[in-house]
Amino acid sequence: MTSRLTIAFSIALAAVSAACSRPESPPARTQATPTSVLVITIDTLRADRIGIYGAKNIETPNIDRLAHEGAWASRSTAHVPLTRPSHISIFSGRYPAEHGIRDNVAPTLAPEVPLLAEQFQRAGFATAGFVSSVVLTRQSGLARGFDTYSDKFEVGEDDARFLNTIQKRGDIAAGEAIAWIRDHQKFFAWVHLYDPHDPYEPPGRYAVAYADRPYDGEVAWSDELVGRIVDSLREANRLDNTLVVVTSDHGEGLGEHGEDVHGYFIYETTLHVPLVVRGPGVKAGTRIDTLTRSVDVYPTLLELAGIGGETPTGAGRSLAPALRGGRLQDEPSFAESLLPLVHFGWSDLRSVRDGRWKYILAPRPELYDLDRDPTESRNLADQEPARARALRAGLEGRLRAEKQAATGDAARASVPPDLLEKLGALGYVSSGGPSDSKAAGADPKDKLEEYKTLNTSMRRGLIALREGRPAETLDQLGSLVKRGVDSFEVYYYRGRAFTALKRWREAEEAYARAVEKLPSYSAAWRGLAESRMAQRNLGGAAQAYQKLLPLSPRDALARIQLGEVYRDMNRADEAARLMREAVALDPAPASYWNSLGMVLGGSGHLAEAEKAFAEAASRDAEDPQYVYNRGLALQRLGRRDEAAAQFQRAAAMGFEPARRRLAERSDGGR
Repeated sequence: MTSRLTIAFSIALAAVSAACSRPESPPARTQATPTSVLVITIDTLRADRIGIYGAKNIETPNIDRLAHEGAWASRSTAHVPLTRPSHISIFSGRYPAEHGIRDNVAPTLAPEVPLLAEQFQRAGFATAGFVSSVVLTRQSGLARGFDTYSDKFEVGEDDARFLNTIQKRGDIAAGEAIAWIRDHQKFFAWVHLYDPHDPYEPPGRYAVAYADRPYDGEVAWSDELVGRIVDSLREANRLDNTLVVVTSDHGEGLGEHGEDVHGYFIYETTLHVPLVVRGPGVKAGTRIDTLTRSVDVYPTLLELAGIGGETPTGAGRSLAPALRGGRLQDEPSFAESLLPLVHFGWSDLRSVRDGRWKYILAPRPELYDLDRDPTESRNLADQEPARARALRAGLEGRLRAEKQAATGDAARASVPPDLLEKLGALGYVSSGGPSDSKAAGADPKDKLEEYKTLNTSMRRGLIALREGRPAETLDQLGSLVKRGVDSFEVYYYRGRAFTALKRWREAEEAYARAVEKLPSYSAAWRGLAESRMAQRNLGGAAQAYQKLLPLSPRDALARIQLGEVYRDMNRADEAARLMREAVALDPAPASYWNSLGMVLGGSGHLAEAEKAFAEAASRDAEDPQYVYNRGLALQRLGRRDEAAAQFQRAAAMGFEPARRRLAERSDGGR
């Protein structure tokens, strides 16, 4: 067994050795290839909540039908219980250590990591993705290769919540996908449904039928959405020519092992996911009992679709032989949770699963026989020391390989440099053996209650911010800072609370830490800019707005705000350019036109300024300032009678400067 693990480790890290570039199996020419491919990922879906996987009291007829008409993998596993890194593993065929994304809060995926959509796009397929979580927006890098990528979310001002709870309802994503598919005969489409993620809020009849089990209600609702998408193909007589894949990125704790949601531990509650495949090249009624992995999806779809060309590198292997009714040998699967280390300074967790056996590397290691103990309730590490040592040796070899691979930009992308040397549950192992366990931090099992307490403080802080109690927010989040919690959410929402209290210097410091953690979050850059502007740090505000603009190419307000900074820095031409862009993007707000008019008037472009003020007054007839400003521009243009008419309008609205202006004109005429 140890030798087989060693071989698996040698092929798992593409960055380390050319051994990963094994030849791709040629597509079977005797098998039909699909016209189209549809991948549906249902976020946070435990396999045991699906009927075909043993659920007895949850309605999943649509996924079950796909499984009966195609194939299903009884032992399919994910590699990380977090949405972004797990989806990237699905669509790249690489483990998180290979593709470099280890957390939901992470930089953009490196462009050299190949993705499924790119392969299908090059093969002539129309491509579209429809995502329902803000952590999968195009900033993630997953949009690469998609002609269409639907990732818009109505966040508004109410973003005082955990980043990973900002979502789009599944029926919206499904409806968009159905409409797009209808217009494309040869396609590769990805539909991401986020509904089973917390908070659990099943709609309609599911809220009633599953009132005491809202997570299960979300699962049943998601199954209905799968049915809508698949039925649209069935009714158009296109289903049999379409390869359909339904899987998940991870499961949910639901209180087992003390974990309510996911991301902390790496037990089967959050790693065992469904994998159902139907379509050309798949033998109906097939059950695959071989261990299958998220990284296997990438090479499997390429082979079934008959896409050759450049050999993909990565850890996955094609499941096509098993889907056709053949047999495959087990290959090990690896999983990780870096959340305890990266966010709290405790130990990370790593696991290897080889067939029925699963080993978790932790300060107090764990070994489970999943065939006899699927709930992982009996730790056999002490009873099976030889087996534990063999699995541990292989896992430590993988960690050494990761350390070498971590010299690349992609591999270290989302792990702070100062933590790279601490990765691996007992630290990276040296040639002489494990590092001092004291350097690795506490075992997450021993910190579970503290973790829950910290999460409770975070949630209370966000609720207080949403309800207008920023001082209470600072109390709650301050307790996290004192405990050493180093997360984007803590810094960003502290910045929001300081802003509400007009404590600008402290707000600036908090926002600066937030953008260090997540440089792609535009609201944090805006907060940083506004806090600097409030302190009249014009240069610093300009720098922050300059970072914001590329992140929000259609953000008119950001252009107005940067334009106003440039105006105050006596850079009138640049200010006018930005404000013209703003009113072109969004001509509705009267204040934008007024700001443009002020800049134009101040730089001597009076005719343009007058027109801008006229636009402002036409869009908001109740604001006398715009009318008055137009009058000033007309007066400076020498159009005195027209100016007087505007002053009279403003004066009639009770605008005192207009009354004084009229009085001055009257005195001057005597």
